Amino acid sequence: MRFLYTIFLSVIGMFCYGETSKKLENGVYHNESGARLIEIKNDTLKFLSCSSSSIEEGEKSYYPLAICKITEASNTFFEINSIERPEQSAFKDILITEEASSNNASYEISFKVPNASIPIKFDVWCGTILYSGVTEKGECTIVLNRNRITSSDSFRFSFQPMYYVESNPAGQYFGVLYYMYPYEVNLDSEKSIVIKLPNITDTLFDQYFLLEEYIQVVPHGIKWRGEYYKKF
Repeated sequence: MRFLYTIFLSVIGMFCYGETSKKLENGVYHNESGARLIEIKNDTLKFLSCSSSSIEEGEKSYYPLAICKITEASNTFFEINSIERPEQSAFKDILITEEASSNNASYEISFKVPNASIPIKFDVWCGTILYSGVTEKGECTIVLNRNRITSSDSFRFSFQPMYYVESNPAGQYFGVLYYMYPYEVNLDSEKSIVIKLPNITDTLFDQYFLLEEYIQVVPHGIKWRGEYYKKF
């Protein structure tokens, strides 16, 4: 199927731009507003976005949205795939600790996200029972009733932002909004749990996960998802 799709891309490239192969040049490309950049170096592509705070301060600074491996697909099209999933960075420096419980009737699970300012919703599954909470000032505590979880000695959790801003005027969003911790966390009958997630930031939810997508080489730049990026 991918072979047929590659042939299809080749035909489009030849029809639009002739049979001459277009070289994907190293360098930095920017979209019309300058809010997003694409940086290409050999077989690696980086998507970068301008932080809103830096625009307000009058000096733009950029943070990475995705780092991708580039593979030539046809004369004018190149396939890109994310090298790392956003989940890998989100949970990279997670710290889970236990504390003596002050309440024998309940478990307390505290989430701390010191580097995020936006409200984040946490969901906790203990057996078939779902608990939820939203962070305030970077912290959220969810109380589990011990009497309702006699059949479970562990839990799983996920998180997502309470709101987000669309990536384009069409209302599409390119980032990853939902994160599930891939492991179960053990519950101790006499302990509460504190989970610190320093890598959760406001910009984490903007990060892309790109799989089998394509960029197109066009005169003086490249196109991705219908948007033109001009080379500096």
